[in-house]
Amino acid sequence: MQRLNRQGQHREQHAGTEQNTHTVRAESQEPAERQLDSLIWMKLSLEEQAESWHQWVTKGDSDILPTHLRPFSSPAEYELVKSTHHQLLHSGYYWGPMTMEEAHRILSHSEIGTFLIRDSCQPDVLFTLSYQSVDGATSVRVHLDNQLFRLHGSHRNFPSLFTLLSYYTSSSCKLTVPYRQQRPESLKQLCRRAIIRTYGPEKIDILPGLSKEMTRFVHTYPYCI
Repeated sequence: MQRLNRQGQHREQHAGTEQNTHTVRAESQEPAERQLDSLIWMKLSLEEQAESWHQWVTKGDSDILPTHLRPFSSPAEYELVKSTHHQLLHSGYYWGPMTMEEAHRILSHSEIGTFLIRDSCQPDVLFTLSYQSVDGATSVRVHLDNQLFRLHGSHRNFPSLFTLLSYYTSSSCKLTVPYRQQRPESLKQLCRRAIIRTYGPEKIDILPGLSKEMTRFVHTYPYCI
């Protein structure tokens, strides 16, 4: 009788172990998009901490920056990504965590050349450019190497993501209109782009009649895209 009880307990423990194993496997197979929902940076091992990004990340930064950003190679790279992400939040066409399927569905009914920026689902890539082409919606990874941005498959480098977008929207590469989340845009956003287009970002601080509040607002996204 005691032997049967021990055998039953052994079966229950074995079943519980299998169930826990299945649970771990299911969690490890959870889509990357879902893992990006929580704005908490992944922690590195203690051996890597001496040379890792969190030497330069403050608590406030860790609350707002995307989770999927890889460890940074230098303080300069961290500052570049921090600035890029901050300006993207004010661009209107940055959609944050989004799958390729979702982006393509949104763009499927838009005009050719319409584009948006989203978080890449690849763990070693920051952002992805999704756009509507002649052949349908397409997505291209945006790489950051040595503090220079480039599109996957291209050798042309740019000092900022917005310089990259400006080049491809002003050339024959068929990027035309950003797909913004707020449609139509607010009057302030339209005025900001008009100011940048007319005077350029270098003259924001010396424009007469521009209030301090409006000057700060223009500085948050000093591009005419």
